[in-house]
Order: sequence, then C-alpha cells, then structure tokens
Amino acid sequence: MIDSGLWHTDDPEVPSQRIWLKVRETLERRTSPYQEIAVLDTVLFGRALVLNNVIQTAERDEFCYHEMLVHPVMLAHPAPRHVLIIGGGDGGALRRVLEHNTVERVTMVEIDRDVVEVCRRHLTAIHANAFDDPRVDLRFEDGFAFVQARPSRYDIIIVDGPDPIGTTPGAVLFAGEFYQALADMLTDDGIVVQQTESPFLLPAQTAATYILLRRVLPIARTYLTTVQSYDGAWSFTLGARSIDPATVDEAVLLARMNERGISACRYYSPAVHRAAFQLPVFLQQFLDESLAAGRPAETHPLMPEVNLRFPGFQP
Repeated sequence: MIDSGLWHTDDPEVPSQRIWLKVRETLERRTSPYQEIAVLDTVLFGRALVLNNVIQTAERDEFCYHEMLVHPVMLAHPAPRHVLIIGGGDGGALRRVLEHNTVERVTMVEIDRDVVEVCRRHLTAIHANAFDDPRVDLRFEDGFAFVQARPSRYDIIIVDGPDPIGTTPGAVLFAGEFYQALADMLTDDGIVVQQTESPFLLPAQTAATYILLRRVLPIARTYLTTVQSYDGAWSFTLGARSIDPATVDEAVLLARMNERGISACRYYSPAVHRAAFQLPVFLQQFLDESLAAGRPAETHPLMPEVNLRFPGFQP
C-alpha cells in the first residue's frame, strides 16, 4: 500500500508495471520547447532528473549507469583523444569521459539547452562541473542532424539519449539511418556505444540496435549493468571497426586505468568489464535469433506485452 505524501511514478514502458518513488520535494519543473523537465528530491535515490515523466538519472545510483556506459569503450581503446557525446545533458557521461587523461577534445551535442541549465543548477553531484572543462565543446544542436552532416571523425562516440517512447526528441537517435552516419564518423580503431534500454521491458529496442550496428560495423556487442532507479538490468550496445571490447584482457584494462589515473570507480572494474559481456542465456538467444531474422524476434519470455510501446522495427 502507498502511504500518504508525495510520490512519483514513471510513465511506464510497459503499462502493466509501474515504479513508485517517494519524493521529498520538487526542486524545479519546467517545459522546454522539446519536453517537460523536472528535478525531484527522492527519499531513496536523492535528486533525480525526470524528462516527460520518466526518470533519466539519480544521484545515488547514477554511477552504475555512467561508469558502464563510458569506461568499457574508453578503456578498450588504447588512446581515445577525440570523443563525441550525443545527448547526455545531465553531464554524467561527460564527467566520466574527462577522467581519461588521453582525451584532448569532447564534442557534446545536446538538443535541449534547458536540460543542461537545470542539471547545472541542481545535479552537481552527477556532473561535477564537467561542463566547465576547457576540453569541452558544448553545442545545443539536433544530434541527428549533426551526425548526418558527418563533420569530423572520432575515436569514441557515446549516444546517451532518453528512452525512445512518447514524444521525446531522443527517439530519432534510434532510427536506422542514424547508425550508418555513426559508423562513417569513427576512426579506424573507433568504437560507438549507445544505451539500449531494459533487456526485459524494451528488448525489441535492444535487438534492433544490435541488428543495425551489425549491418554497418564488423563488431557489435551488447552488455549489461544494473540500475535500481530504472528497476533493474539495463543494456548498452556497441559497434567497432577493429577493437572488440569484450576480449580486452583484464591486465590491459587495469594498466590503462592506472596510466589514466582512474581510481574512484564504484561499479566498474576490469573484472566487471569482462563479466558484463556474458549475457544470460535467454538474452543471447533472443539477440542471435533476432539477428538471424533481421528483426526483433518474438521469442523473448515477456513478449508480446513488453513490445506494446515499441513502434516497430524498420528493416
């Protein structure tokens, strides 16, 4: 039973499941030209960014997401110097990228200036003032249009967009034509990674991204983390030209962490890195069957209920 007081519930990815979080207060709420933005002070997870009524990140478990989005690809690369981030307006991914002392320039393309302004004000614990680093080129532009123009080549590309449901501006970042442009912008040893949703609640999106990356790059891998404010397991999917992050030796990863001065991780480690690519049997089978079929398979254990919010895969 839900007791009295202020509670937040996400706009559900699956109509038959909801997450409830008790809220101390609403710190800010505004509507930008693109979406509704709110920062809530929750009892369990601290301050949380909410876009279109869906939690994007929260202070007390953001490291479970941002460390695993960034460090597996950054440490798999021997010397990432030029990095592109699409989205990521909370600054958590940017903060982790800048921890790598090999980085010379980070281009960050965020469509919604209001998101960055709100996060600068309320979520310092997440971004740690990363926006002020002189290596950062922060651009308030449409990420899809930026990528389609192919202005440069990058060692690492990180796509940190919101869930592709409803009217979010980030939905276009999951479109098929987006991936060829990403591949064209990678250097010869470049790697691209994208957050690809819950492998339980939006598995069709996970599979679709895996399929599309395999079409444009020779290496594609899905790996997992756990983010409790998202209610459990979360997936990332990467594509690469020549480096397979799943096979980099733990000793190499540890040496690179030491060389780059990365010592404050709370989730990521070389052992976790290697383990994250070991997928549960049902998920690996689902991805293999989806790849063989050329579209998300119907064999996921929660189908078809979990597919209700996914608009459909366009081969």
